[in-house]
Amino acid sequence: MKIAILALMGILAAPAAAMAQDKPPADPALDHLYERLSKAQSEIEARNIALQIERMELKSGSDTADLLMDRALTAIQASKTAKAIKILDAIIHLRPDYAEAWNKRATAYFLQKDYVRSIADIAETLRRNPREYGAWSGLGMMLVDMGDKKHAYEALKKALEINPQIPGAQKVLDDLKADVEGRDI
Repeated sequence: MKIAILALMGILAAPAAAMAQDKPPADPALDHLYERLSKAQSEIEARNIALQIERMELKSGSDTADLLMDRALTAIQASKTAKAIKILDAIIHLRPDYAEAWNKRATAYFLQKDYVRSIADIAETLRRNPREYGAWSGLGMMLVDMGDKKHAYEALKKALEINPQIPGAQKVLDDLKADVEGRDI
């Protein structure tokens, strides 16, 4: 658990530019979608943009990794998280630079309530793609469950900077605000 918390501290302290050291070259279309997402005015608009982003980010550049990712996602949807993790392990072995493989494995570990491994994979995800708002949001929710309100607040703030329309995240952030920033007199 201590190692996961140290990784978490590094995630929250690192500037986005430093975290993106393994990030692939910029994609103007993806950059444009993230810009639109940050300005989305409704959950529906944000969801549509987020789906476009996810479709683009799921493409690994390897037909083999993409096929395995399809199988891993199917396993996750069927609640076969152990199987999904094995498939995602193989993808990460093939393509260690593929942020979405780390992100989906973090999700599978989260579903198993294995927060230590999930946080470690979130660290790897965000090192490769600091704009992965789902990873930031998931990290925030795990930290709420773990009782770490300060770091949960920071993670959720980062998630909402990227996607201000994450369902339920603003309410959780507002609930944490008084505990983290204090109350007005």
